[in-house]
Amino acid sequence: MTLAETFERLKQSKRAAFIPFFAAGDPDIATTSALIKAAAASGADIIEIGVPFSDPIADGPVIQAAFYRALDKGFKVAQLFEMVKALRAGGLQTPLVCMVSYTLVYKRSLDAFLKSCKDAGFSGLIIPDLPAGYEGDAAARAAAAGLDLIFLVAPTTTPERREIIARRSKGFIYYISVTGITGARIVLPEDLGDNVKDLQHRTSTPVCVGFGISRPEQAAAVSAVADGVIVGSALVKKVEEALSQKLSGDALVQHVNTLLKSLADAAHSGK
Repeated sequence: MTLAETFERLKQSKRAAFIPFFAAGDPDIATTSALIKAAAASGADIIEIGVPFSDPIADGPVIQAAFYRALDKGFKVAQLFEMVKALRAGGLQTPLVCMVSYTLVYKRSLDAFLKSCKDAGFSGLIIPDLPAGYEGDAAARAAAAGLDLIFLVAPTTTPERREIIARRSKGFIYYISVTGITGARIVLPEDLGDNVKDLQHRTSTPVCVGFGISRPEQAAAVSAVADGVIVGSALVKKVEEALSQKLSGDALVQHVNTLLKSLADAAHSGK
């Protein structure tokens, strides 16, 4: 199922998308695969997979630590593609989005990376350090490969830049709810709703909100105004907690899935 088909299905049922984020290879590829399967079974509509990189672009300490754990275990990008292929072969239908630094894309070449993503079974990708309007023909080449290239918008993004991003982003627009890096926040910004509406007035492309969402009540509030709710650091933190408690395998997945299920239910209740 494509991202467009997923959002259309959700629109018909008047629900926002729930989009959890996991760091590939944290604590290992087998566990990442198990977390993705559990997320799909617990209500995730789209799943974002972050590719570990030694110099994260906008990731806060929780996701940075997860990337370092994965890299310390010897994570390689090829493992990500192998994992996704295996998940698809096993019947996983949930759309997957790859969050990756352009450095890793450039290392393989854009076309080679796009082909690997498509062949593995990704539906789209986010390249945070490749801003809309400066990506050259990357969006066109992604579309030709059958992938949606998703761009980010910040609260400080100017109206002129918002227009460019609204035209170029495919699949959905990733609205960063706060100024700064990823990480849980106690209170979400008061201007979040207005900024989401501003983007929705500029485009029919779905607007999904990430950064700072960590609790079910926040997920419900965001889903009332946005087309999707993205949660990353809070779930990655649960992985870290499980590891500190010496949990692994099914026990680790269950530890994370308890929060994930409550977030999914909340995200689906807000419309």
